[in-house]
Parts: sequence; structure tokens; C-alpha cells
Amino acid sequence: MSSKNAKNVAGFLYCTSDLEEKVFSLYRTLSDKVQNPIVKSLLLYIAYDSLKHSLIMRGIAETISKSTPKPEDCERRLNQIWRKLASLSTEIANHEKVADSELSPLAKELAGFENSLSEEYFVLVQLKTLEYMTKEIAQIYKVDLEGLKDIFELIIKDEENHREILNSIEDLFFTEEIIKDNTPVVKYQHPEAW
Repeated sequence: MSSKNAKNVAGFLYCTSDLEEKVFSLYRTLSDKVQNPIVKSLLLYIAYDSLKHSLIMRGIAETISKSTPKPEDCERRLNQIWRKLASLSTEIANHEKVADSELSPLAKELAGFENSLSEEYFVLVQLKTLEYMTKEIAQIYKVDLEGLKDIFELIIKDEENHREILNSIEDLFFTEEIIKDNTPVVKYQHPEAW
């Protein structure tokens, strides 16, 4: 792999590391604003997985190249997902507390975001660059990184798990909203049937 290709791949990994660090902050902030203890703990679970992903990406990136991209380069490189994260972060920052009634739609939005995140990693796994990258690192640093693809696949699995957790949160509060709506059901809908 040429030094330019190595720098590009490392740049992408640095950017995803920064992105995952921001995702960690998003979930951590959200968990602080949620009252429900189980939801709080599930959000922290996702937060710390994201921090773990950030550290892994940064470690791989630093192995390939020491030069780091500028923040605006990362915003440009990960344009759509970066903007979605900024939008979600702003939305959460605007809440002093997040009420249970707001959790279902918010969890649905976050699940969509997690889906986009896992797609970014899936693209990386599919890239031929990953194969070249592992061979190059193995030659230069005498480190066998053939398992690198497996690491990215585990991260994708984590992202899928995050979506499932968020879907469970959405379902939990959607069900509670239905249960709380204790408006009596009228047997006869039309007065002429009385």
C-alpha cells in the first residue's frame, strides 16, 4: 500500500474514532438526562461500547499512520452520519431531562443512526483496501492483523446489538403509552345502536 493510501485509510479510521468518541458523549449525556434506571443503564452500555470502538479505531489508525486529519476533513469525509450525530446531539442538549414519553421516538431515531453507523463499518469490511492494509502492516511492523476484518465484524455486531437495545427501549415505552391510555372503549360507537 502506498503511503498515500495508508494515510487515507488511517484518516478514515481516525475520523471514525472521533465519531465514535462523539457517539460515546451523546449516549453518556442522554443517560444523565433519563430517569428510568434500566434505560439509563442500557444507554451507558451503548456509550461504553462506542468508547471501546473509538479506542480500537484510533489504535489501528496510529499503527498505519501518525498523521491525523483535521476535524473539518472528518466532517467532510463522514458527511451524512456526522450531520446526523450533530443533529441528535443538539436535540438531546436542548433537553434538561428526557421524559419517558420522549424515549420511544428518540430511541427510534437513535436506532436509525446506529444502522447508518454499522453501514459505514460494513463498507470498510468490504473494501479491498482492508486486505492490503493488513498485509502492509504485517510486513512493516511484523504484526499479524489478518484478524482485522474480524474486529470490524465484531464492531458491526455491536452496532446491530445497539439497534436491538434501542428498539427494545422504543417498544417498552410505546407499550407503556398504550397501557397508560386507559380511556374506556365504548361498546356502541353509534347512538342509533343504543
